[in-house]
Amino acid sequence: MELTVLFDVDNTLLDNDRAKRALDARLAELLGAAGAARFWGDYEAIRAETGMVNIPLTMARYDEAMEEGAEPADPGARRRQRFALADLVMGFPYGEFLYPGALDAIAYARTFARVAILSEGDPTFQPSKIWRAGLDHAVAGNVLVFDHKIDHLAEVVAAFPADHYVLVEDKPDILRETRSQLGERLTTVFVRQGKYADAVLAPPPPDIELATIGDLLTLGPGDLTAKHIPLTPAKAACILRGP
Repeated sequence: MELTVLFDVDNTLLDNDRAKRALDARLAELLGAAGAARFWGDYEAIRAETGMVNIPLTMARYDEAMEEGAEPADPGARRRQRFALADLVMGFPYGEFLYPGALDAIAYARTFARVAILSEGDPTFQPSKIWRAGLDHAVAGNVLVFDHKIDHLAEVVAAFPADHYVLVEDKPDILRETRSQLGERLTTVFVRQGKYADAVLAPPPPDIELATIGDLLTLGPGDLTAKHIPLTPAKAACILRGP
């Protein structure tokens, strides 16, 4: 059986919440508390408008507001701040925020399956973030980034043909929606990390729940394609469910 394992990035492989807090602290140093708050206000407004995070658009909107308000008053200072902001955001060391076991989980999955990243975000920043985190190299360049991955599953299947797919993801709604489209060709793996760690799951539940991404190493390839598998002591960190 040809198997493809698809990994989400934010809060699945990478602790995006912790990274965001660290970035916020550095933004406050550069822009001041009010400037950092304005940046995140633009960030959330754009996410609400577009349904996704778009860092380049956030930076552009912040820059427009600074120009309109002449903040800082000196044009040269505004230009230097613009360049410093771009350096900070686009050069942020996301590799320092990978979850323990994330790279090991990818390497392990590659021993029995084709592995790819399936992520959401803007087409400029998100691929750069994945590359800077070392994840592009970890999956041998098999990276797909879409604005809304659910709308592009046909492209995913075309890019990585397989008999069976495994989606490793921290967002229960994406797991449910992907299952509704791919059916029994898909095993859903819910990693309880980040914002949805304590989520109460609506039916149908995921096939597998993991406390951390590192717990993927307790599963064999058969576990990722079969249903209703009883737990063994080695898999005590995992909860397997039927479809």
